[in-house]
Amino acid sequence: MKNQAVWQKYSGKVAWPTIILFSILCIGYILLWNFYLLGFSPIWTSIIGALIAYGMFTIAHEASHGNISGGVQSFVKLEKALGWVSSFFLIFPFSAFVVIHLRHHAHTNDPVNDPDHYVNGSNPLSIFFRCLTLIGYYFELALGKDSKKNEAMNKIRGQSILFLFFLTTILSAVIFFGYGSALFFVFILSALIAAPVLAFSFDWLPHYPHNNLSRYHNTRIITIPGLEFLSLYQSYHLIHHLHPRVPFYKYRSCFLDMESELLEKQSVIEGYRDQDLKLLDKKNTYVDIQLGKKWNYVLLVEEVYRETSNTIKLVFKNLDQIPFLYEAGQYVVISDFVNEDLISRCYSICEDPVTGKLAVAIKRIAGGKLSNHLVNTIKKKDKLRVSGPFGKFLLPKSISKPFVFIAGGSGITPIMSMIKFVLRTSEEKVTLLYGSRNKEEVIFDQELKELSLRYTNRIVIILSFEILNADLQHKYLSKLSVDSYFYICGPSAMMEASKKVLGGLGVLDNLIKVEEFSQNVNKLSGVTRKIDITMSGNQFCFNTDSSETILQGSMKTKNTLPHACKMGDCGTCKALLIKGEVNWNSREDIVLLKNEINQGYILTCMCTPKTDIILKV
Repeated sequence: MKNQAVWQKYSGKVAWPTIILFSILCIGYILLWNFYLLGFSPIWTSIIGALIAYGMFTIAHEASHGNISGGVQSFVKLEKALGWVSSFFLIFPFSAFVVIHLRHHAHTNDPVNDPDHYVNGSNPLSIFFRCLTLIGYYFELALGKDSKKNEAMNKIRGQSILFLFFLTTILSAVIFFGYGSALFFVFILSALIAAPVLAFSFDWLPHYPHNNLSRYHNTRIITIPGLEFLSLYQSYHLIHHLHPRVPFYKYRSCFLDMESELLEKQSVIEGYRDQDLKLLDKKNTYVDIQLGKKWNYVLLVEEVYRETSNTIKLVFKNLDQIPFLYEAGQYVVISDFVNEDLISRCYSICEDPVTGKLAVAIKRIAGGKLSNHLVNTIKKKDKLRVSGPFGKFLLPKSISKPFVFIAGGSGITPIMSMIKFVLRTSEEKVTLLYGSRNKEEVIFDQELKELSLRYTNRIVIILSFEILNADLQHKYLSKLSVDSYFYICGPSAMMEASKKVLGGLGVLDNLIKVEEFSQNVNKLSGVTRKIDITMSGNQFCFNTDSSETILQGSMKTKNTLPHACKMGDCGTCKALLIKGEVNWNSREDIVLLKNEINQGYILTCMCTPKTDIILKV
């Protein structure tokens, strides 16, 4: 709750400085309009207008997070009004911006779900083009064919259409009365100039190089004095992403309170102070990989090799040529969207840790949503969410005995990493007993042959195309020294047979290591609760198990509630609890303010129904 205490003291109050800034910007537009009519330079008019538009974006941005009202109900309507007016000057509907921006917070740097990842070009020219056209991409998200598929966007789609009608009417009227030139230079061209500048300064620059998914490393802080005023405090962008309910003019104060913690986590803090990192160095965001810690990145697929008709080997590109650090036998978690659902699965690393390369093997299996999707569709230069390394299926720290590896099917994957490492770093002998359905389904067939040739006197490979039952394993294992390390990975029946045989042969338990992947399945309580919802004037209800979150229950119906992150970080699923009681899975570091919780607001992604409940969304 440490972070919660830090940021909460900066929030929960009406943001009068933001309201004053809005008033100053409006006065600026009025003066600029009149100066233009008196003959002021059109070009300078648009340049100054772009600066005002930049400021107006800050107003819309603050309103999108509820930071102007600070959760004070009597100011919520004013906050929405300021959001709509400021968005009007930027020629984009406020309600659509809220959905898009909260989605950015929910999926920062995700190549599929982060709308602002659009600006991540491959070279300066493509970055410039993408920043220039981001506003068009926003309109596509708000009104394009896919806008109806997103629950949150579809909910406010009518408001976006009405905004465009209202905007067109106002612009037409101004042109009709003979002020078309002033309209163009004071407002339209100014907004069009500001748009790519905003895209670069809010979306590209803070998140460069756009591939770290860790909340403490997915954006940066730049401490150069004075830059906070030029950027309206977006130079402290990491503070905004960590605590989006802190008003922009409090970012620096919040940073100073948190600086020791951020330095401990080695967050990206750049500038010219002694403790600061070099400006805009990509390696600043790769510190977790460099230190061998667990990481969470968007990685580029460097190569795809077809091992068998049902199995592929994915090799991921190193980040800025930094070697991946892991131990032989560990695995990573790969995530990707399958039919709009984010699916995550564990895949063992098959490469030798000494190489610094990261590679996994993926086999098509019956009912394997992600595995089958990847085997069927993944290609070179695709991007995937990858986190790791994980796992305790590890080699001993000190290698002093021969190794016997028993693998079945895709269980060869972590075993392969271990075999390569043992052969490269020790003089011990290796025996591999590998069961496969047939010769065509032998994974890493070519690599195994190459290892046999390279280490002729140190490796023995026993391939079996029969089921490795207890009798067959006893036939092979009884000929080997019991004073060896035994590592087992494969189908459950095979592994049980291995343990039984080794136990019968007198192998000590501490010499046997087994890799078992198991997925935690949430057990339902069997207690059903009724959820009544009022959303955008429509009413509907559904039943859900009391152990499921309200959002999970809605996702099983035709009326999925608006959501984005599913972790309590973005606030897209905020709802008012009218009647009933809920249990919170966690209140730590959630996006709601204390006064909002006191008013009865909940997050449907974090709450399970304790009783029948009534919600207003």
